[in-house]
Amino acid sequence: LILLDAAIERGGLHPFFQAKVSMADGRICGAEALARIATSPTGFANPVPFIEFAECNNRIDDLTIVMTRIVAQHAKSFFVDGKPLPISINISPMSLGRLGFPDIMASTVEAMGLPASQVTLEVTETRLLDYGPNALDVLSRIRIKGFGLSVDDFGTGYSNIDRLQMYPFTELKIDQSFTRNALTEGFARACVETSVRLAKELGLRIVAEGVETQDMWNFLADLGVDEAQGFLMAEPMPAADFQKLLARGLPPLQVAGLQSRRA
Repeated sequence: LILLDAAIERGGLHPFFQAKVSMADGRICGAEALARIATSPTGFANPVPFIEFAECNNRIDDLTIVMTRIVAQHAKSFFVDGKPLPISINISPMSLGRLGFPDIMASTVEAMGLPASQVTLEVTETRLLDYGPNALDVLSRIRIKGFGLSVDDFGTGYSNIDRLQMYPFTELKIDQSFTRNALTEGFARACVETSVRLAKELGLRIVAEGVETQDMWNFLADLGVDEAQGFLMAEPMPAADFQKLLARGLPPLQVAGLQSRRA
């Protein structure tokens, strides 16, 4: 409770940023903001227990709004080739029960000088059944405000075409548990291939998480995945370090062979 209060009220929340990389050219094309809660001047705690505690104590929107405000402040200085960098922020399925949530999110990012169109909100797919009766209305309002909308951890919950068609998602993220095992396990490979095919049929941007090897990159590129996240390219890092990464770009060897494969 003390750490949660510190995160919400006293500046204890620190977003880390992980690069999203285009599989077309191997360049940074976005970033996901990941919450970290300070436990010491140099230490950070896994946010999952605190997020669950915030959900149970009706403080998750407070935590999300603080996170969004800090992320938007940093994102104003994130550019690639002179263009603003798209940013993704995670939101709780519980927030989808509150009809005023889209207005709050839009006013938060716009007050920091960031357009909603630069931000994609990610909602975990593992809890689609928890979305509640207002979810479709809230998600539609989120899209009307200009936000992108991503279904996160796809494949780990109760996925089906009807649910993806029902909600106005713009992006599908393949869960890292499938990505990491796709080259060694038939089931994981089938899940990745099916997810990509389904996303293409629905016109969704496809992002693969957990990309850690060149072989995995090549496999996903051949399938037609749009973007990738993972330690092969960059790990999550504080805003100052991410700013430096944007300035210098990714090491070219990390996407070796890409141009020759697509030539």
